[in-house]
This record gives sequence, C-alpha cells and structure tokens, in this order.
Amino acid sequence: MRFDRLTFFVILFAGCSSSPPPSAPSPRPSGLSPVQSAAATITPQDMYDRIAYLASDELGGRDTPSPGLEKAAAYIAQQFGAFGLEPAGDSGTFIQRWPYHQTRLDPDRTSLIVKTPDAVDTYRLGTDFFVLPGQRDVAAGELLYAGTAVNGLRLGENARGKVVALYMPGSTPDASWGNAIGAAVGAALPAGASAVVLILDPALDDAIIGQIALQVAAQQVPISIVGLRYAAARAQFARSGLDLDQLRSDDAATTPLPDAIATINAAKSSADSRPPNVIGMIRGSDPVLRDEVIVFSAHMDHVGTGRPDAAGDSIFNGADDDASGTSTMIEVAQAFASLPEPPRRSILFLAVSGEEKGLLGSAYFSEYPTVQRERIVANINLDMVGRNAPDTVVAIGQDYSSLGETVQQVAKAHPELGLVVAPDLWPQEQLFFRSDHFSFAKNGIPAIFFTTGLHDQYHKQSDEVALIDTDKIARIGRLAFFLAHEIAMAAAKPEWTEQGRAAVGGVIRR
Repeated sequence: MRFDRLTFFVILFAGCSSSPPPSAPSPRPSGLSPVQSAAATITPQDMYDRIAYLASDELGGRDTPSPGLEKAAAYIAQQFGAFGLEPAGDSGTFIQRWPYHQTRLDPDRTSLIVKTPDAVDTYRLGTDFFVLPGQRDVAAGELLYAGTAVNGLRLGENARGKVVALYMPGSTPDASWGNAIGAAVGAALPAGASAVVLILDPALDDAIIGQIALQVAAQQVPISIVGLRYAAARAQFARSGLDLDQLRSDDAATTPLPDAIATINAAKSSADSRPPNVIGMIRGSDPVLRDEVIVFSAHMDHVGTGRPDAAGDSIFNGADDDASGTSTMIEVAQAFASLPEPPRRSILFLAVSGEEKGLLGSAYFSEYPTVQRERIVANINLDMVGRNAPDTVVAIGQDYSSLGETVQQVAKAHPELGLVVAPDLWPQEQLFFRSDHFSFAKNGIPAIFFTTGLHDQYHKQSDEVALIDTDKIARIGRLAFFLAHEIAMAAAKPEWTEQGRAAVGGVIRR
C-alpha cells in the first residue's frame, strides 16, 4: 500500500533461487454448486505458496523497475495463461508496458555536512537523515534555527541564503508531517532560504528514517528538505552552545547557530524504462453484458532493497504489501477460470507496477485501457489483505457506491467465511484516495478497496510470508470471488451513491 501520509515526501537481486508454485487448481470438494466449488479452490496452502514466491529473496523486493519485478510479471502472466485467461495486454500478450522516466537520488553522492570552527560532522543518509531533493544538487548556508514548523509560519529577511532549521513535532509520519512540510516550504521559499532542515521529534523511531529515505528517493521538491534525527541535531546545537531541548519549547524561537555552515549534497541520476502491468481477462457469457467489464486490481511491486537492518537483511520482500493482494487476485482468477460457464459480465485481472511510486501503473492503464473505458463498470482493489484481526476485512468506499451494499449482502449470505466486512476504520486518512482503485474512481468507475490495514512490518524487511494469516487471506479471496460473481451476474451495474458523488465529484473525469 502506498503510505500517503508520506505523500508530501512523495520509496537487486539477492538470495537463493526458488521455483514458482504450480498452477494446477486445488481439488474441488464434492457436493457443492459450481460457484461454491470454484470458491473452494482458493485455499490457505495456495495462498502461502504464491506469496512465498512473490515475496522471496529471488525477486529482490520487486522495485519498479527491477529484474525482480520482471520475474513477478512473468510468473503472473504464466499463471494467467495456464488458467486459460485471454491475454488483454499489448499486441496479444498479457503484458502492458508504460513509460517511466525515473529521477532519483544517488545515495553515494548524497550527504549532509555541517562545519563549525572546531569540527566537521558528516551525517549518514538513511540512518541520520532523509532528504527530499530540491531543484539544485547542492544547497548550503549558515544554520538558522527558526522555531516549529506550523501552519502560518513566517520567516524574516534574516533567513535569506540560510539553511533554516525547524522542529517538526510528531512521533509518527501522519497528517501532521504533511502540515509541517507544507508550512516549511511555504515559509522558506518566499524568504529566500537555501534549504530546510526539519528536526525530527525525539519520540520518533529512528528506524523509520531509513524507510522514508527509500520512499522519497525518486521525488523532487522546489527546495531541498532534510529530516534530521533529533539526537544528531541536539549534539550539533550543543557544539554551537545551544540547548535544543529548551529551544523547541518555544514555537517562535529564532536564533543562528554561530559559525555553523550546512551543506546538502543531493545528486540525482535519471533513467528511462518501461515497467510492466499484467492483464488477463475472462470473457463473459451473456451476449450483451459480456461487453461490460469488472476489473480486479492489485499491485505486484514493492520498494526493493535498502540498507541492511540489525539482522543484516537488505531486502524488503513485501509479503503483505502487496504480494498478499496480488496472490489473492491470482487465486480469484483461477477460481473464475474453473467455472463450467463464465459469468454474464467479463472480468479483467490487472496486476500493476509503480504503485509505490505514486499509483503510476494503474494511472497509465486508466489513461490507456486495453478495453473500452466506458465498458468498465466496477473495480475491486486488493492491497495488504493478509494481517491483523482474523475475522475482519475493511472495505474502503462502502458508502460511495452500491458495491458497499452488495458486499455486505454477500458476506451475510456466506457466514461460513467468518468475516466481518468493516467500514473504513481510519476515515481521517482518506484511504479511498490512496491506492490503485483511485485511478478508476477518478474516471467515474465505482470502486471498492479491500485491506486489513497497516502493521509494524509495513515497509520493513520483516514483512515476510511467515507472518501472513493464510487462512484469513483465503477467506478474503473467496469473499472477493463471491462479490465479483454477484456483480457479474446482476442485471444492473454498480452505481455511485449521493455520498460517493459528493466525495469524488471533484476528481471524476467523465
């Protein structure tokens, strides 16, 4: 899942080889209807096998672009072909490629150096600081502490040419961070500051600095912004005879750091590539409704590799984010392919890349769909569905379209799944606008987003298959299958609610 609480910062290959899991479906239990029998092919063991491969070290964290991502795409395409899905990518293949011009930090040429008359301090990227690079590769100036980064912050003429240091409160990267970033940039640019150093809250877990450094490596802002570990900043202030603990108690405190010159080197490199989306379709059986399409989506990419953790692990395997959603989509595709007759509407299965870079793969598909856009009637998105409470899945956007009522009816009709379909548990985070389903919603397509939420392993090397609740994820897969089958068989297509029209009306393109 793209953690857009970090949007303002707007994240190869190692290990031993493993083999993809077999594509043969699980045996069908006897005595079930064809639909029940198809759903029963979605099993915990199959989920484990698929996630274990996609989240293996062999795939190197599935960064966009990377050899591991290409392996993931090839595996998904092979599975779709084995199921008998119709290729729905480019030129009769399962692959759709999209153009990606990537500009990112060169970590070997990125540094933060502070010189004083008595010392030269060099801080470490990903350990001591992260940086959002500005338009210039090098920014330098005397350090000026200017209080707390809050809305309405104003900087005076004394900030011109300076590297302005601001305290940024907040022990987690939540919406307050976005406000602080916005306040800092909004004050620094008109004041003519050279760069901004945000002093991170002392309660912030230092390990998150490395995660943020990965996430923002491909971003650029008008002025370089550094996030500096509190303990490092406090020691730096002490060299200038200042007490940071005391200074940060005054939101408006402004004081220079005598003879302290900060230099931010944020060198960038660029490259062009064409990452893959993988697209397969099951053609509907109704002569009229088969021209209408339900799209399943999940992102197959993750954030690649980074600095080793305490255990020496440098690979971010992304078992939950989002090998879990991708594997669930593959299982649902196999279940539909096992039906003796397809449902009335067509179903398209879309594994996208570039989600972690800003929903780029799904945005490209929505701009250049391989089926007529006006024929897409619904999107079901799966992102991080393998963790947390064993009896609960959250469906974001239930109030926005008739899909919400439908999924509740489906869950009620299938008590054997043992799942509560909860409403949005985090409304303040506006998650409806933060994963690949939004690429469909902004084109007027009703969408619903299944997730089981964040956890302590989010965007860490420890997001491994061993922590996935495979029984739960299999039940979520069956729920998604039953939901899609209900939509595919219904006479009427999904519609927005008034609440949904009000919520997304400003971004709908059609």
